[in-house]
Amino acid sequence: MTSVKFTLKQARKYKGLTQDEMAKVLKMAKRTYIDYEQYKIPLRIDKAYLFAECVGFSIDDIIFFDPDLHFKCS
Repeated sequence: MTSVKFTLKQARKYKGLTQDEMAKVLKMAKRTYIDYEQYKIPLRIDKAYLFAECVGFSIDDIIFFDPDLHFKCS
C-alpha cells in the first residue's frame, strides 16, 4: 500500500482508459460511470474491486467516494 491515493479519474487515466471503456468493463452506462467518477454517487463494493483490478492498484490506494459529499453514519 502506498501513501498516495488516486481518484477514480486519475487511476483510470493512468491505465489509459476512456470513461466509455471503463464503463464497459464495469458493465454500466457511461453516464453512470461519470457520476461515480464525479463522486455524485458512491461506487458499489463489487464494482470498486473490479475497478481496482482493472487499473492495477490496490483497493486501498483508490479514493472511491468524497466523504464531504456523503452523509456519515452516526
